Amino acid sequence: MVLYKLISGLHPSISTHIAVDYLLDESTNMWGQNVEMMYDRVLRYPDRVKNLYFTFLFVLRAATKLLYNPKLQAACPLPFDEAKLWQGQSGPELKQQIQKQFKNISALMDCVECEKCRLWGKLQVLGLGTALKILFSVDGQNHLDQPLQLQRNEVIALVNLLNRLSESVKLIREMGPSVEKIIEAQDAPSTHQRNTLTKFWNFFIRHGGSRRAASRFVYFEVTL
Repeated sequence: MVLYKLISGLHPSISTHIAVDYLLDESTNMWGQNVEMMYDRVLRYPDRVKNLYFTFLFVLRAATKLLYNPKLQAACPLPFDEAKLWQGQSGPELKQQIQKQFKNISALMDCVECEKCRLWGKLQVLGLGTALKILFSVDGQNHLDQPLQLQRNEVIALVNLLNRLSESVKLIREMGPSVEKIIEAQDAPSTHQRNTLTKFWNFFIRHGGSRRAASRFVYFEVTL
């Protein structure tokens, strides 16, 4: 469940970045915001937005826990206590299960044909794996007694992922209300459509509500 929410949180983040910098017109090389994509892939699914926030807080927790700076800790209150995830008899099993599944996901990324997609995907998956590694290994109370060795590319991936997730959360908060208003306006029937429907209904009732009456109305509307 935890791994599913983390991976699911990456999906709306990637979709958000694609939607806000989208090739709208290839002939003129015009780039801009694709509000329909933003709504269809992200905003219309509250669970996806919720999982994005969960993934962001998870990675943020890993970064603040690794640095262990009092000022940073005060600026970023504890979003959740990850220690509760590993408590109980199922705690060690859950860790092993997540690690095994995560290795499978990392291996699957090699099957992606698009080189650019594979590069970005592996970078973000590595960042998420680094966050898991930190929260698996570092004890918040005795972290100085448990030195954690991270490779340079792991640190880069973690910082990059935190940046991408932060931007996604910011964009959703800023664009969300305006995008939903635009979509609602597009879905709402126009004045002409409402007038046509009203006339159709009145015509339909006056002529007995038959199929022939409906056909006559359509004929008159087209010829007029």
